[in-house]
Amino acid sequence: MIDLLVKRTLSKEKEAILENRFLSLCQALGVPFVQAQEYYQQLYDLYHEEHRHYHNLVHISNFLNLLDQYKAQIEAPLLFEVAIWYHDAIYTVKAKDNERQSANLAQELFEIYLDVPSLEYVKELILSTEGHYPRIEKMDTYFFLDFDLSILAASTLTYKLYSEAIWQEYKTAYVKLLYKMGRKKVLKNFLAREKIYFSSVFFEKYEEMARKNLKLELNGK
Repeated sequence: MIDLLVKRTLSKEKEAILENRFLSLCQALGVPFVQAQEYYQQLYDLYHEEHRHYHNLVHISNFLNLLDQYKAQIEAPLLFEVAIWYHDAIYTVKAKDNERQSANLAQELFEIYLDVPSLEYVKELILSTEGHYPRIEKMDTYFFLDFDLSILAASTLTYKLYSEAIWQEYKTAYVKLLYKMGRKKVLKNFLAREKIYFSSVFFEKYEEMARKNLKLELNGK
């Protein structure tokens, strides 16, 4: 299993660490400090929207921690990190294009600081989370998707917190019966895959636990 947090918010101390990290990232990419502060405030406000019980800064923090653990295996860690920060920036429960809107936001904000191949890299990572299939067969894409779904291989208790948090997000737009029908379809689709995790390291370490958690939720346990 993998050690992750599922909470509504981080402590002020951890939020400050995240903010400094984002500002340092922007500095490395040539974004002026005042502009970077504006970008962070926008992200902060988005990830603190009232309906976000899982897709929030805690999720981003988990994602960044995994990047730190596997950074030596990531081809473009700075761009990878941009994609982490923006991959769930736009998140409306009933919307069908959250990933595309999030990718568009990242491109709009960074287009004067990044070249075309770099912007395309960020875009493809974010868009791969739509349906969770790699749009480009590259190790960075595999890791990005695996990090994003790492929660599936958390402890059974943490997974249950995640499952409940997802329901809390969706209950603002769906009645429980419709939500359960949709959720079961999602769970079955993941279980029907040959592989949930695309990188060899995640597949070998976490595939079994992820499938166990998915089956437990599907069976109502």
